[in-house]
Amino acid sequence: MRRTLVDAPNTSALARGLHVLRELVDEGAPLTATEIARRIGVHQSSVSRILATLTEVGYVRKTPDRRFAPDFGVLSLMSATTWFPLIRKPRAAMEEISSAHPGLDVTLCVLWRGEMVYFLRTGTGIGTVDFGAGFPVHLSAPGLRMLVDLPEDEALNVLRQSRNRYGWPGTAAVPATEEEVLAFARANVEHDVLVLPEWGFAEMVGAAIPIKTDEDHPVALALTGDIRIADPPTLRLWLHDARRVVEASLAAR
Repeated sequence: MRRTLVDAPNTSALARGLHVLRELVDEGAPLTATEIARRIGVHQSSVSRILATLTEVGYVRKTPDRRFAPDFGVLSLMSATTWFPLIRKPRAAMEEISSAHPGLDVTLCVLWRGEMVYFLRTGTGIGTVDFGAGFPVHLSAPGLRMLVDLPEDEALNVLRQSRNRYGWPGTAAVPATEEEVLAFARANVEHDVLVLPEWGFAEMVGAAIPIKTDEDHPVALALTGDIRIADPPTLRLWLHDARRVVEASLAAR
């Protein structure tokens, strides 16, 4: 998904700067000012001024080939993750769930502005990862489970944005269109749980259930791992139990 500011003439300089920084972070490789300007719909001279400011304060660095990439200043923002209740409050609960289901990863997920943000990914051998992002929504069990509860136009728009950003990978089980993926997800929610066997990867299964929180965005809890660990009815049972544990931890003072 390419974010554009061309239709937002009153966008502040701060918003434009954050927009440029997000583009660099998402790209995962250095970009020129010209490339950034073309992608976000802002004049190159404006992007050059923004990059100069971001470089001065340490959030962007210039590479030897005159491109731009995130600098260490971006990492200083990571301390803010401890503020979010979705990271702080259910950590012990997530680790408890993980211990009860060895071989499966346990993850909380938020659908934020059409993108998946993962919190407290916990599993055997990986410890607990506070957050991550950058995954195709159409391959995400929690992502599709949350789309099921959205109006169809909104859900399809999220899938189209995801296709534009990440392409359309997956196994032969994944339908070719956004409409077919959404229809499949809606037809396969059972007892509030969506199970996707061998969907994104062979011999892997993903399952997800919505979580009630105080957030303004949809949240889901997911179990993913080797398909041989549990059949769909068992995954549904485990997720209902896990949901109670997580929701209790979020409600605690």
